[in-house]
Amino acid sequence: MLFRSELIFCLLGGHGVTYELALSAMEAVSALEPFDERWTPGRLRRALHRELTKPQFGPRRPDGSMRRYRFPTRKARLITDAVFWVRSQGGIRAGLATCETEAHRRSWLCGCPGVGMKTSSWILRNCGWARRLAIIDVHLLRALDEAQLVYDPRLPRDYELVEQVYLDWADRLGACPAALDLFLWEVQRSR
Repeated sequence: MLFRSELIFCLLGGHGVTYELALSAMEAVSALEPFDERWTPGRLRRALHRELTKPQFGPRRPDGSMRRYRFPTRKARLITDAVFWVRSQGGIRAGLATCETEAHRRSWLCGCPGVGMKTSSWILRNCGWARRLAIIDVHLLRALDEAQLVYDPRLPRDYELVEQVYLDWADRLGACPAALDLFLWEVQRSR
């Protein structure tokens, strides 16, 4: 269940969607039980779209009204495709268990629709299946830039190069890369 929730959360996050909005949307989507066998792709996509278009998500606006999710059509399709990919793989945990390294786990997860290097690293870190992968996002890029360690990288092309710079930095600091990433996310988020 943890992997499935993280997958849904990560697919709903990013691209200007706040943590709070993604969490609120993930709770609504999870209530639909998208991994239940009763769903066909078409029915699930329509149900997800209906759910994501309702003005029901937090955090509340200053006037007290609830928010709509930003990309209901695109995310309904992505989540549906991901759910059916997970089914075809026999489940996330089973697939990850066949992988011997963090890099191999990330590569396997990248086969899921909507999941790239950042999202797969995010899922693996949050589920405790990776400690030495980086979630190269705006928060980490800002921190690396402030530390004068990277300048204007091109993602996704430079993902692994930036990741190595980050891992070397964490090693020099004597920090667990996964824990440092969470710390940097919180610091950058509060700015």
